[in-house]
Amino acid sequence: MKLFFTTILFVFTAYLSHGQQFVKNIGNPGINDGVTCLQLEDGNLFVSGYSGKQCYLAMLDTGGDLLWKKYFSFSEHQNFISDFIKEGNDIILCGYGHNAGTDVFDEFFVRYNFEAHKIVWARKTSINIKPNNIHRYKGNFIITGDEFAKGKFGLCFLNIQAKNGRLNDFTTWYYTGHESASNSLIFEGKLISGGRYGLRPKSDKYRASISQFNADDFSQIQSNYFLNSKQDFSRAYLSDFVLSGDTIIAACYSNNSGIDNQYSLSLLNTLKDGTVNWNYEYKIPGYSSLTVRDMLQVDEGYYVFGYTKSPKEQLFLAKFDKAGYPLSTTLIGGAYSDNVLLDQGRFLASADGNLFIGAQSKNLGVMGDYDSFIIKIKEDEAWSDSCLASIQVPLKMFAYEELIEGTLSLLEYDTAFKELNIAFEQGASKAEINQFICKQQTPEETDLSGISFENIAFNNTVFLMDASLSMNKSDRMPILKQSLYRLLQFMRAEDEISAVIFSDQAELVLDAVSAKEIDKIKLKIDSLATGGQSDIIAGLQLGYKVAKSNFEAAANNRIIVASDGDLSFGKLQEIEDFLKKNQTENIAFTIFLFNNSSTYYSQLKAISTPIGGEVFVVNASNIEEILLGQLRAKKQ
Repeated sequence: MKLFFTTILFVFTAYLSHGQQFVKNIGNPGINDGVTCLQLEDGNLFVSGYSGKQCYLAMLDTGGDLLWKKYFSFSEHQNFISDFIKEGNDIILCGYGHNAGTDVFDEFFVRYNFEAHKIVWARKTSINIKPNNIHRYKGNFIITGDEFAKGKFGLCFLNIQAKNGRLNDFTTWYYTGHESASNSLIFEGKLISGGRYGLRPKSDKYRASISQFNADDFSQIQSNYFLNSKQDFSRAYLSDFVLSGDTIIAACYSNNSGIDNQYSLSLLNTLKDGTVNWNYEYKIPGYSSLTVRDMLQVDEGYYVFGYTKSPKEQLFLAKFDKAGYPLSTTLIGGAYSDNVLLDQGRFLASADGNLFIGAQSKNLGVMGDYDSFIIKIKEDEAWSDSCLASIQVPLKMFAYEELIEGTLSLLEYDTAFKELNIAFEQGASKAEINQFICKQQTPEETDLSGISFENIAFNNTVFLMDASLSMNKSDRMPILKQSLYRLLQFMRAEDEISAVIFSDQAELVLDAVSAKEIDKIKLKIDSLATGGQSDIIAGLQLGYKVAKSNFEAAANNRIIVASDGDLSFGKLQEIEDFLKKNQTENIAFTIFLFNNSSTYYSQLKAISTPIGGEVFVVNASNIEEILLGQLRAKKQ
């Protein structure tokens, strides 16, 4: 097959700006949530997402006002809505419940009338699939997704009835290796599915793939895979694609260096028969990774949306003309830790010169807490916001002179299924919405301009952090994290930070890490999740073990317990006995209490005073000053 390429290095220097019109936080504070799908229909913005174990549907007007929001539980596991379509006053959605850490999925299909706010029908099957897309086809609905069986994923297609959700037909196609679909569309009776394909069983060396099937009976027409490198360690993932005339344009991210989490953006233009027209790779100088999540076709070309990695995680929005040349690239990040992540789904929509972006942000989070947010920006206008920073960056473009490509043979595999009516719970309508992401409590920043650790003993500090569900509030763990991150920049390489978390059990997440390794400390602490109860005994046992193993006689050896005080006070005597037995005069003991409860303060004071410990009631206005005092408490 003859391919035509022009080798080119293109650095874009003239940028197209985007005018921001609003940033809306539609999340539920204190609970993990995120956007999974966003669509513009009839002048309104429809959004789906997850919140804790529930999923939700919401409708906003294009000015950002929340019109309604409903929470649902269709599965006993974590609920996700992966796609939906609107018909009149009905929303037909597909989704799944996922038992975290397993390959167990509860797929569900629902028709919801948002005018009456009631479920028309709700069904699920026991095929163990993860639905990705839903399409209207010949009076019924076709759903595409991934089925997990026989130790691997395969492409799964379902046909369900519009009137009641009953299953008419389904087929699963298995490749030799793993197969996973990311997006699909129906065109002229053909079901086109894009995703990734593993060349070998039990291998993560994926190739971008585009497959075509007959939409009536799901029979295979053809399947192709692509990779812009012949190296065996390379990987390529197809995230989304669009049709433009007789061509398919796919947005991918690929790893050509063999290093995990270091991906570049790539665009692939092929004919429908798999013939490649062009394939380009793009990188942002100074950023180690571009992970693609969505693609939107507009008159001038294409928007590609995703997120970056090191040196920090941010959203990126890149615009290309129809030939694949970059027109603009914008990095978007929050005002807190610039740690913006997103989940699977559709995240871009456009109308009347406006772009709408849906995602989830960790920059307001508590120990891994995410929030859903929506951004509206307008083309051809510069914008900035105190809550959401944006910068224009160059995008380097490379062409490939060689490309691996091939065709695949698939094995058809049908599974017996059982159909069930869903016993579901519908949450009450919630009308709350935050105007800006910045509407979360943040610590009052102490003037650190004169801070010095000169003549201060080196620190050997163990943070013993309560990671129970009750700490999952914006005025608790995040203000400790933000204060610590600010102070780290003034600390020395010899200062060592350890971190132990405790909830139902205790876990060591940092062991004597130099304070100068700020990125490593932030990565570990930011990735923590809350849940369960507070087993303070397990936390103290591990915390003292770490403190003693890293003990240095001349250092400021200190354990700082961070908790809201909701500990296992049924074991007060056991806690006090443990502290008396294990405490030494050379390891200081401090409690940061994130609670104004006089009862909790008195109880903590009673168990810490006998060993010379201190208890501080901390909040956003005093935490930096108190923490700094603890870190500077011992002179050399």
